[in-house]
Amino acid sequence: MPVVRHHLRCLDCETEIGASLDLSCADCGGLFEIAYPRLPEGGLRLPLTPLPLGQGGTPTISFDWPDARRLRLELKLEYLSPTGSFKDRGAATLISAAWSAGATAFVEDSSGNAGAALAAYAAAAQMSAEIFVPAGAPQVKQDQITAVGGTIHAVNGDREAVADAAAQYARERGIPYLSHNRSPYFSEGMKSAAEEIAEHGLPDAIVLPVGNGSLLIGLYRGFRELIQLDRIEQMPRLFAIQSMNVSPLAAASRNQEPRDPEPTIADGIAVSRPPRLAQMLEAVCESEGAVGVVSEIEIETARRTILQRGLYVEPTSAVPLAALSRLQERGMLADDERVLVPLTGSGLKSPPIR
Repeated sequence: MPVVRHHLRCLDCETEIGASLDLSCADCGGLFEIAYPRLPEGGLRLPLTPLPLGQGGTPTISFDWPDARRLRLELKLEYLSPTGSFKDRGAATLISAAWSAGATAFVEDSSGNAGAALAAYAAAAQMSAEIFVPAGAPQVKQDQITAVGGTIHAVNGDREAVADAAAQYARERGIPYLSHNRSPYFSEGMKSAAEEIAEHGLPDAIVLPVGNGSLLIGLYRGFRELIQLDRIEQMPRLFAIQSMNVSPLAAASRNQEPRDPEPTIADGIAVSRPPRLAQMLEAVCESEGAVGVVSEIEIETARRTILQRGLYVEPTSAVPLAALSRLQERGMLADDERVLVPLTGSGLKSPPIR
């Protein structure tokens, strides 16, 4: 993927500024997206060269799912990434942006996987990582962060309380706050997955778990660029699946107020107020996809099923698998369609099933 000169553009007022670690527009408070002056030749654009720890290039396998036998199902094994989750793609780009800006330390908030990825890439760049996590985050994810040199700050409260504590800490100490949920560099790094999927042969639909939506947004931006480059004619339909217990995107897609969040075993997508909600809706609507929800029982059943088939993934990875039969029943996925599901996180990152 060629590196192309870039700048930042506000999603709300379209103000443009130079390359920066700023998270919001000084004029209106809106979030930024990465913008480029031109298309490259051949491949997707990147704002800078990501730090190489082996991210990307994850395998795709055909798979027979009991509740979706009429589909041609494929699984992209993102959990085989260096730190065990798809978050490595975004972390490599975001940390590279921080390193290019001269940062030697940063603050981040995470439910676990993004924090582990950012701490690992920070270690590669010899940067200090201050990672804020919910006190109830899986201990194995916290251990992974500290093992590579990150410092854990456990916060009592929900994900929003954790983010507020991280932002305050960054302000008090004058350290960059690299919120992977708000920084445009993180989702931009996810575009590499779109190119890999296209090279393997474009599916009809992609069904994925969604919390803050970095993979959803990155896939959408990546496929949109591939269309502009005449590499593909149209993008796959993108289906964003959430836990019923934490489903703000599903509520927004129906013009409803979100329900109060409840605990979910899919901790990787337990985000009640995603800052890039509008971008997530755009990705679903423009790709002619849809938003769905699944129950805790459905998630647990799907996870048990895939574990028994030999793929050791965390509960969040089972979320889209739990939705396949319902999407078929509602006519959203047709017989014999090629459907891709990214398995986003390793089972080594979550407590074992008893």
